[in-house]
Amino acid sequence: MTTQHIVESEMEFGPYPKDRCFYIEKSECYSAVRDNVKMAEFLLLRVTDEKSALWVIEAKSSTPRAETKPNFDSFIAEIREKLINAFSLGWASCLGRHPQAKAELPKDFKTLDLSRADVVFCLVIRGHKEEWLPPLKDALENELRSTVKTWAFSGNSVVVINDSLARENGLILTPTGGDA
Repeated sequence: MTTQHIVESEMEFGPYPKDRCFYIEKSECYSAVRDNVKMAEFLLLRVTDEKSALWVIEAKSSTPRAETKPNFDSFIAEIREKLINAFSLGWASCLGRHPQAKAELPKDFKTLDLSRADVVFCLVIRGHKEEWLPPLKDALENELRSTVKTWAFSGNSVVVINDSLARENGLILTPTGGDA
């Protein structure tokens, strides 16, 4: 089985089966729409016997604190924009709306049952303390609420974790620089 690793924000994500990981930030699909379109790092298809979930992953090495308005609000708005853009471009690619997708979209994405798949918007922050995560999650959930509701995704569609939790959940291997 061919696997893929992605290095972002000094974290090594993977290994993932190549057919279940789409490095959308480096894709030709994104290159075609790049002007004024911010993008999350990659899409990961996680499949169990019961359900398929498309994870939209954004990685950061730091974040502003919730009490540092307006920096915090603009940070959350930017993360929301990247996550929604990556979801939209990924979904549009699965539907064949971008000609580049036919050649570069991983095999399992091409056969994904979009009507049944769930979506998880995930922010991973390297070195972030666990007690700092709840305000970020609350703010991001609030920003993504209309998207989650209109698409009828599950109530657990927004995940904000640090690198330790990402490692526990099989998203990353090890940090690539410094200690985390």
